[in-house]
Amino acid sequence: MKALRVHGPKLIRIDDVEEPHIESDEVLIKVEYAGICGTDLHVYRGAMKDRVKYPAIPGHEFSGVVVKVGSKVSWVSEGDEVVANPVHPCGRCVACLAGKPNICVNFKILGVDIPGVFAEYVKVRGDRVYKIPKGLSLRNAALVEPFSVAVHSCRKAGIEAGDVVVIMGQGPIGLCTTQVAKHYGAYKVIALDVVRSRLELAKKVGADEVVNPLEVDVVKAIKELTDGLGADKVIETSGHPQVLAQALSILKPAGRVVVVGLCFEEVKFYSYPIVYKEAEIVGSRVYVDEFSRTLNLISKGYLNPEPLITHEMPLSDGDRAFRILEERLEDAVKVLLRP
Repeated sequence: MKALRVHGPKLIRIDDVEEPHIESDEVLIKVEYAGICGTDLHVYRGAMKDRVKYPAIPGHEFSGVVVKVGSKVSWVSEGDEVVANPVHPCGRCVACLAGKPNICVNFKILGVDIPGVFAEYVKVRGDRVYKIPKGLSLRNAALVEPFSVAVHSCRKAGIEAGDVVVIMGQGPIGLCTTQVAKHYGAYKVIALDVVRSRLELAKKVGADEVVNPLEVDVVKAIKELTDGLGADKVIETSGHPQVLAQALSILKPAGRVVVVGLCFEEVKFYSYPIVYKEAEIVGSRVYVDEFSRTLNLISKGYLNPEPLITHEMPLSDGDRAFRILEERLEDAVKVLLRP
């Protein structure tokens, strides 16, 4: 089969590889749509070389059609349109036994630790596979995974009806989070980004206010938009090393900061605002039981992936697709590959 493989930092090409062989508890899926995300870009850049073995097939956001089913899998059949939770916890470690498989110490995910979905076929453990509800397109279903990240982060934030929520960064995860925060009852969602086109898109998907840090003083702007009080919740999705200190500055007393974005640099901030405000800083990693919840929310139309999809390209154009995202060209947000 054809697969898009990373051979080293920014070295990516189409290769012929063997079709996966499934075990009795696995499902073989023909990939129909596969989204490129921030993790894939980290793999592409070589930032995850401690986990990734090159040549590697990236990708974990996808939808597809079942073509083979292991003998121990009874809940899906050949021909079913499906999505799959790409996270494979061990089920035995201290985190898994505590009901937190998203922080499993033996955590494996498609496209990083095991072969991913930028290929014609992918094999997945059967217990990670979900049928797509009728009426939901394969194209939109491919974005269940990033929206699941957003749903988990909003649950970690504890958003309540009437909250003011600031979403830092309006990349794909940030835009998903903007939608979810509004759905969860936030009174005012304020979106931050340095790219004007993404701020315009944020308005379309639910942001009440947008702020560009390159144009205004962020702390002053947020205070003005919140009558001097600050935000109840701040969700950081950008991964930029300087924004955590900023997040604490715009937070209301007793507020909560949720950190979603991955940063591979040292982050510096003062402890004073944490103590003075009794602020909470919590991490948010992928999802626990949110995958099926998110699939239902999208299928019912409460969340809409379509505005985020800016490009649809054949797998053979994978090199160009990665360059578009890496170099921030063509106002790209979510690029879908078609194997």
